[in-house]
Amino acid sequence: MWAEEVRVPRPGTSGAAFLGWALLGAGVGAGLGLGIPGGLFVALALVLVGGLLVVRQGLRPAQLGVVTGLAALPFALAWLNRRGPGPFCSGGVTGASACVVQSNPWPYVLVGVALVVVGVVLFVRTRRV
Repeated sequence: MWAEEVRVPRPGTSGAAFLGWALLGAGVGAGLGLGIPGGLFVALALVLVGGLLVVRQGLRPAQLGVVTGLAALPFALAWLNRRGPGPFCSGGVTGASACVVQSNPWPYVLVGVALVVVGVVLFVRTRRV
């Protein structure tokens, strides 16, 4: 076997690494945008972990999974506004109702799909180089 025939995968090009970075991006997006108690601290901790990994490992194609993971935020916002656009009233057990005005969910869906597509396409393209 000649040396030209041996193919060694480059570090940071596996699908599992991409999914790991996508989970990190989803955690950052959820922490920053969904109003979870302590979410800002979770997001900052995840950004710190991601930064430490980048400093330790260097730039790798799988790190583009963060872009795909950030799509979790617009998808979650679309789900929260799924009955929009317009007012939505829900009745409680006691007969009282609560009304909220919801926005159109489709712009959030489009942004989420765009982030997923951009992240995956960039990962596949940089993985081949």
